[in-house]
Amino acid sequence: MPVKNGDNFEEMQSLINSSDLRSKNEAETRHKIIDFVVHDFLSWPKNRVAVEEYINPGYADYVLKKENGDDLIFIEAKKEGVYFEIPLAYSSTETSSYISIKKLISDENIGKAVRQVRNYCFDTGCEYAAITNGHEWIFFKTFERGKRWDDLQAFVIRKLNFFVDEYTKAINSFSFIAVTENASLSSLLTTFKPKDRSIFYPKEKILTYSHPITSNRLASTLRPLANKYFGVISDDDTDFMEKCYVSQREYKATFDGMQTLLHDSLTPYFKEYGVQQLEDTGKGGQLGGRLTKNLKKGRKGEVLVLFGGKGAGKSTFIKRLLHHNQPRWLRDHAVVSIIDLLKVPENKEVVRDYIWKNLVLSLDKDRILDGSREEVLSLLFSDKYEIAKKQNLAGLDSSSEAYNLKLNDLISSWKDDYIYCAKRLVDYWGNGSKGAVVVVDNTDQYSSEIQDYCFTSAQEISSQLECVVLISMREERFYDSKIHGVLDAFQNSGFHISSPNSAEVFKKRLTYTIDLLNDDCGIEERIGDVDSSMVRDCKTYLSILRGEFSNHQSPLTSFLGACSHGDTRLSLDLFSSFLLSGYTNVDEMISAGRWEFQIHQVIKPVMIPNRYFYDESLSDIPNIYQLRSNRHASHFTGLRILRKISKGSDKTSPSYHSIAELKAHFSEVFNMVDDFEKNIDILLKHSFIESNNRLDSYSNEVDSIRVTNYGLYMIEELAFHFTYLDLICTDCGMFVEKTSNYLCEAARREYRLFNKGDRLERVKVRLERAEHFIEYLCEEECREKELYSLEMPESEMFTHKIKDNFKNEKVRVMRSAKRQQSKKDSRANPTPNKRVN
Repeated sequence: MPVKNGDNFEEMQSLINSSDLRSKNEAETRHKIIDFVVHDFLSWPKNRVAVEEYINPGYADYVLKKENGDDLIFIEAKKEGVYFEIPLAYSSTETSSYISIKKLISDENIGKAVRQVRNYCFDTGCEYAAITNGHEWIFFKTFERGKRWDDLQAFVIRKLNFFVDEYTKAINSFSFIAVTENASLSSLLTTFKPKDRSIFYPKEKILTYSHPITSNRLASTLRPLANKYFGVISDDDTDFMEKCYVSQREYKATFDGMQTLLHDSLTPYFKEYGVQQLEDTGKGGQLGGRLTKNLKKGRKGEVLVLFGGKGAGKSTFIKRLLHHNQPRWLRDHAVVSIIDLLKVPENKEVVRDYIWKNLVLSLDKDRILDGSREEVLSLLFSDKYEIAKKQNLAGLDSSSEAYNLKLNDLISSWKDDYIYCAKRLVDYWGNGSKGAVVVVDNTDQYSSEIQDYCFTSAQEISSQLECVVLISMREERFYDSKIHGVLDAFQNSGFHISSPNSAEVFKKRLTYTIDLLNDDCGIEERIGDVDSSMVRDCKTYLSILRGEFSNHQSPLTSFLGACSHGDTRLSLDLFSSFLLSGYTNVDEMISAGRWEFQIHQVIKPVMIPNRYFYDESLSDIPNIYQLRSNRHASHFTGLRILRKISKGSDKTSPSYHSIAELKAHFSEVFNMVDDFEKNIDILLKHSFIESNNRLDSYSNEVDSIRVTNYGLYMIEELAFHFTYLDLICTDCGMFVEKTSNYLCEAARREYRLFNKGDRLERVKVRLERAEHFIEYLCEEECREKELYSLEMPESEMFTHKIKDNFKNEKVRVMRSAKRQQSKKDSRANPTPNKRVN
C-alpha cells in the first residue's frame, strides 16, 4: 500500500478547499490544479511530460511519455469553468465510477473534448487519453480490438476529493510508477474480463509417474570418477587444477569467426560502478596485477571484489591464482589466507568466529602458536608481554610458580583474541617482507543479510590488519548490497570474471579422466578392482564423448553449452547426468567405436536422467509451455517473451528491454500480467534471460532484461523438437479435459510397452501422443489469435514451426525405431550357418 506523501496530501486538501468558485481561466487551471495533480501529487517527472506539443491539426495540452519517448496518454485540459455534465452518482459519497463513453459524449463539452483528444491519439497511435477541467477527470481508451470505441467504459473522477478520499486507488491507478511500471491503465480501462478455465494435469492420473530409471551399465565404474573429476576441483589436487583449468587465453580462439553470444559479459549496470572485465590469461590478469601492486607499494587496507555469475568459476580462479599456481612475485612476497565459507552454517556469530579463527590458523604457517612459550612471546606477543611485566606480572619472581601460572593464563587469553593474533601474525610476516592477502570465498550460498555481513567482515579485516582482502560475490547480490548501503565504500575495486567455454572444460576433464584410466598403477585406487574389459569400454565411451565436444555443431555441445549459460557447475552436473543415464545407449556407441549424436539422444538423458516421466520440479530444464497462472494463462507466454526481446537483436550483443514496457504489452494485448510475471521469474531463474543488474528472480528491482544464448536456443530449436514436446506434454496443464485424458492413457500404454520391451510400438505411441499435444497447441494458438486479434501470418505462429519440425522428425524417428527393432530381432533369431557341400 502506498505511503501518503504528507506535504502533497495536505496541499491537495487545501486545493480542494480553495477551488469552489471555479473562476480560473485555462492557463490558471493548468498551472494551479492540473500541474499539481500530474507532477506533485502523482509524481510524474517533467521530462516525461510534454506540453503544447503540435499534433495536426492543433496542439495537445499534455502528453505523458513512455521511457522510449512514445506517447502513452494524451490529456486535454479545459478551464475549470467548463462544466462536464456527468450522469448522477449513486450516492453523495461517490467520487469515481465507470461510465460508458457513449453516455458521456452526449454532453456537448465532454463530446467536443473527447473527440479532439481522440484525433490526436489516432495521429500518433496512442491508446489512452483523458480530458479534465481540473475538477472532473475522464480517462478512456481510444480504441480496443473488436469493439466500438464509444461502447468502452471510461473511468470518471467526479471531483478532486477522489485524490484524498480514495488516495490508494488514485496512486495505484495514475501515479508515474503505477502507469509506467505496473501497466495500471490497462487493467483499469480494459473491458476484456478473463474467463476462468479449468486446468487438467495428465500426470496427476498416472500412478507410475515417479518411476525411476536405472543407470547405464558403465555407471557404477564411472560414478566415482564423475563425482571427483566432473565437479568442483578440490584444494589438494594441484595436478588436476593445472591440467583442467581453462583460462580465457586458451579458449579465446574457440570463438574466433563464430557468431556467438558471450555467456555472461559485463553489463552496463556494472560498468557504471567501475567494475572491470577480468581478462584471465592464466596469471590472474588485472586482479593478479592489482594484488601485486598493492603489496609492492605497501597500500594499507583495500577490499577487492571478484564478481561472477552462478557457477562462473570464481572459487576455482581464486584457488588457482593464490593456492595452486601463484605468480612468482606473489609466492615470494605474500602470505595468503583463503577462508572458505562453503560448509559454514548461516549464523552471524558462527560465521564471524569461523572467519577469524581460520584466518589465524592460515596466517600461522610457521606454526608459531604451537611452538614453545619463548617463541610465542618473542615472535608474536612481545608487545603485550612487555606491558604485562610492568603490570600483571609485576612483583612476581620470574622463576616462581605464581609467575608462570599467571603468564600461562595471559598467553591463553592472548591466543583467544583472534583479531590480536591475526594482527601480530601480519606484523610477523611484514618483518619478513611479506604482505597478507586474505580471501573470503563462497559467500553466495547465504541469504542477503549474511552476505552483507560477510562483506562488512571483509572490510573489518582490511581495516584491522591493514591488508588487501578479496571477496567473491554473485552479481545479483551487488545490487541488493548497494541498495542497503553495504557497499558505499566500494569504488573501482571490482573485477568481473566470465565463465569458461563449457566444451573446453569437458574436453580437458575427459582427457584427464581417460589418462587416469590408462594408468594401470593408480586405477584400482581410484575406481576399485574393475574388470579390464569394463575399463576398456569406459575409455572408449569417454573418448567418443571427448570427440563430440570438438564439434561445435554437435547437439550435445550446443545443448549443454546453452542450458548452462555460463554456469560451469550446472553444465558439469548436466553432463554427469548424461554420462550415467540409462537413456545413454553406451553399448551401441562402444560397438560402433564412434558416434554422431542426434538431438533426441541428448535431450532425454539430460532432462530426465533417472526418471521415466518428466517433472519440471525435478528437472534442470524447465517446461516452456507450462501454464503459470491458475486464472488467465497461455502456453505461449514464455515463447512470446523470448521472441519479443530477441526479434531483430544482434546475437553477439543483444539489447536490453524495459520490463515495464513488456509488462504493459502483455497487459494491454493479453491481459496476462500474473502469467507474464511468473514466466519472467522462470526465465530469469533458468537463465533464458538476464537482467541488467543480474537479479535472478523477478521483483520490482528488475528493470530491464535481455535474451541469453539459452533463450535463443529455446526459441530457435529446443521448444520445437519432438523429444522435448513428448517429455513435457504430460507435465503440462491442459484447458481441454479430453486432451489431458488422452495424454494420460497414452502414457500408461507407453509404460506398459516399456516393461514388455516393445520399442517399436512404444515409439509409435509417443509419436501419436506428441501429435495430439501439437494439435491441442494449434487449437489454442488459433483461439488466442482470434481472441486477441493478433495480426500475424500463419508462418509466424509457433505451432506452424512445431508442425513442420514434427513432420520431418516423425519420419526419421520411425526409421530409427524400425532399424533398432530389426537389429534386436536379428540378435534374438540369428541366421543359422549354411552347410557347405
